[in-house]
Amino acid sequence: MNALYIKKIMILNLNLITKIFVLIFPIIFLTSANATKDDIAQQITIKSKSQSADLKNKIASYLDNVNITQGSITITADLVQVFSQNNIASDKPEDTYFAKGKPATFEQQLEDGTLIILQADEITYKPASFTITVSGNALVKQAGSEVSGNEIIYNILNEKLEAQSAENQSVTTILQPGALKKQKAAYQQSKESKVQKIKTGDIGDK
Repeated sequence: MNALYIKKIMILNLNLITKIFVLIFPIIFLTSANATKDDIAQQITIKSKSQSADLKNKIASYLDNVNITQGSITITADLVQVFSQNNIASDKPEDTYFAKGKPATFEQQLEDGTLIILQADEITYKPASFTITVSGNALVKQAGSEVSGNEIIYNILNEKLEAQSAENQSVTTILQPGALKKQKAAYQQSKESKVQKIKTGDIGDK
């Protein structure tokens, strides 16, 4: 990587990180761990107009209108390459999905039915480590709020997000706390309604 593409990590103070995490991703933090485990256990299906494979180097390539599904996870891109190699630490096979598009997108439906959407020029997805890296015009959207930067790394298991900027640029956050409050209230109301139906025996009577 040359000097013109030096990344500058935006160091956010603890209070700002707390505000961003509380306002942007409360629904994600409450539900994504279970959703992720269910999704990762599902088979991966890849559809595209053309496919090729380098068997010697264990590289599969998919071109044009590429669509990858795994449970509620969907990746769409113009080009996807899958690299299969052994993890050095565990000595177990591990696949890396590298997607390119204008933009390439990663979507996952959370347990409450809402979506987290990541999009960028490039997406690197590592199912074994639960990590998604989006770079080049990177954007994360959830419940009307957005975080954008040059590169965004999201771990869907431990629910941590890190945004980075390119030289002389900044990370931008757009908050929509009103939408998040409504969504959280609706989710809580739905849970309470289900619990009440179970207590009164309404479920299964009809």
